[in-house]
Amino acid sequence: MTTVRQLLNVLAVTAFLAGCASSPRPEPGPPPPSPYPLSGPGHAETPAIASLMDSARADTTGGRLANAAASLERALRIEPRNPRLWQELSRVRLLQRDYVQAESCAARSNSWAGSDDALRADNWRLIAQARQARGDADGVKAALEEIGRPR
Repeated sequence: MTTVRQLLNVLAVTAFLAGCASSPRPEPGPPPPSPYPLSGPGHAETPAIASLMDSARADTTGGRLANAAASLERALRIEPRNPRLWQELSRVRLLQRDYVQAESCAARSNSWAGSDDALRADNWRLIAQARQARGDADGVKAALEEIGRPR
């Protein structure tokens, strides 16, 4: 019985470690264009953050919104001041129909956006969409008025 248990433990550890293994990377070439920019002015993504964002985008495209949110939340534990991560999480929350959280995440993105006016404008559009989904017409109008307003 002990031998079987030890064998099962060895198999479990082996399976876990095999899941952590990675194959050799191909020769670097130009990266494919992304539908979303990975970095804003003066902000470079770390490989871990870029990987988590790619995973979240793939999960979002595949309809696995809970997985996408989990990847983005994991990335935010690494870089809590990354406005692009907050914006991506806002998009996922909007798709999940969690409109309060979508607005909150977009507002948090704006708080870290610095001088990135395009990011700010996108965030205000997300806020307007969340407010519209909640039936807040005055809030939609206020959000859309913020687009292009000088900081």
